[in-house]
Amino acid sequence: MASRPARAGIPKPVAGYERILEACLPLFAQSGFAGVSMRDVAQGVGVTPAALYYHFRDKEALYLAAVGHAFTTRLASVLAEQLPPGEPWSQLEAFVTRVCTLLAADEELQRLIQWVLLDTDAARAQQLVEAVFQPFYVTVAELAGQACPGCDVHRFAVSVFSLIVFPFESRQVVRFLPGYQPPHEHPEALARHVIGLLRHGLQPAA
Repeated sequence: MASRPARAGIPKPVAGYERILEACLPLFAQSGFAGVSMRDVAQGVGVTPAALYYHFRDKEALYLAAVGHAFTTRLASVLAEQLPPGEPWSQLEAFVTRVCTLLAADEELQRLIQWVLLDTDAARAQQLVEAVFQPFYVTVAELAGQACPGCDVHRFAVSVFSLIVFPFESRQVVRFLPGYQPPHEHPEALARHVIGLLRHGLQPAA
């Protein structure tokens, strides 16, 4: 009998896991970690609870594996694709555009990000950061260091993440605020705004 995944860290998805991980993602995206039970997952996936526990020791292990799978598979192309030649700010804008395009097309990923940000479990958050989000952060930090030498790279990278994610997380509300225009949601327009804000502050566009 195959052994279960080790208790430390996020279980590595292998061929037998992918179907379970993909099938349970809509549940976690809709209700978060606390709102989903292993029985809910088993019913949604179409397996018995015992089959889930065979592969994952508990709900947290399944959740970490599923979120890790979602981010690593969906962000893989964004991280792997070569950036176009050009000066650092242009390269950063190209990267931000790719991420905005991905989020605009993937509402499930948007919801997962929102639940991850709302999670109050520090140990679970640390595992996700170290195993899942760090490659994204490193890419942004490297581009930030080139675009803005001498800047606080950590704050710069976190600001990029915040400016990308918040418009998607808040758009159900923002749409009802005065001055809203649908073009504001276009990935290219959002990316230009993010880079312009970081580079020039709140100065009006030339």
